[in-house]
Amino acid sequence: MNTSCSTEAAGLAGPPAFTLVEVLLSVTILSVIMVSTTLMLDSSLTQMRIAESRLGQFREAQAAFEAMTLRLAGCDINPYYDFEYQNQNRDTVPVSYELQSDLHFVSGPARSGYQPLFTAGPYSGHGIFFHGTYGLTEEASWKGMGNLLNSWGYFVEFGDDKASRATFLNALGTTADRNRFRLKELQVPAEKMGTYNAKLGTESTTGKIFAWFRDAVAQPGQVSSVAENIVALVITPLLPPDSKDVHGTFLSPNALAPSYYYDTRNYQHAKTPEEKATRHRLPPLLRLTLVAIDEASAERLEERYGEIKPDFGLDSLFQNAINYDEDVRTLESALLNEKLSYRVFTTTVRLRNARWTGTY
Repeated sequence: MNTSCSTEAAGLAGPPAFTLVEVLLSVTILSVIMVSTTLMLDSSLTQMRIAESRLGQFREAQAAFEAMTLRLAGCDINPYYDFEYQNQNRDTVPVSYELQSDLHFVSGPARSGYQPLFTAGPYSGHGIFFHGTYGLTEEASWKGMGNLLNSWGYFVEFGDDKASRATFLNALGTTADRNRFRLKELQVPAEKMGTYNAKLGTESTTGKIFAWFRDAVAQPGQVSSVAENIVALVITPLLPPDSKDVHGTFLSPNALAPSYYYDTRNYQHAKTPEEKATRHRLPPLLRLTLVAIDEASAERLEERYGEIKPDFGLDSLFQNAINYDEDVRTLESALLNEKLSYRVFTTTVRLRNARWTGTY
């Protein structure tokens, strides 16, 4: 009897149940796992957004860099040989037969060095100005004429974005300014070129010789922004390897422009060792360097400096071509000290119309 009851009671008993403490512990562990997973997912999404933002910013810089490369590769000054006269007086007997050109190519530090390209303005790094048959025109009847001659150029400028905003936004005054470094592109239509306004062959001051691009930069509608957050542009004219001078002596690649300054009309207004070599001759090679930061870094700079141009020491850097690598490292250190995310783009461009002869 007792045995039967015990067996029946045992048959009615169910599986072991969880205690309240075990349930609470399980819920706590599950909650910790869910919170950890959520935090990891949020961190991953944040990093993805940052990466996409940086990629988008640097993609713009990459596109501008490639466009610059293509434009410069096709620049020209169309040189020719003609008689040279004493004091440019054509009523006298010619004194020599020299290379001439009605066009101009100039590159170098924008606001520093012994011959800055600009006398004033919020410019940074180097600038470059040249000519080419790019076919740009605003005349409807000239459209399709792909060989029209244009003035062109690139430089870096710091400032607000009022010029690129809609007029009504500026009138309302409710939109905050965005102070940024910007890579600017000068595009002068064929009918507005000022290169021939002055008799370049007779001028002897940079104020008149440089007027064709300085005046154009000041004109509304001829300069546009091609990329934001470009903090530095460095142009280095170079000689090919194994280059020699007229005496057969091997030259350094930097011998053509030891101070980065290159001017095909340098002989008219300055007396330097390079004046004869660069007279109406394009450099055979150009090393282009762009330094870009991302938008998040630009926003941090604006919070710190506002409308004041941040100083990365560029006015003292890139003055001596021999120190190029060291100056790049110094600039990178300055950007890192500001906790900025950056990228350096560098390439060497061969100028197709340089008419390189192997000696300088």
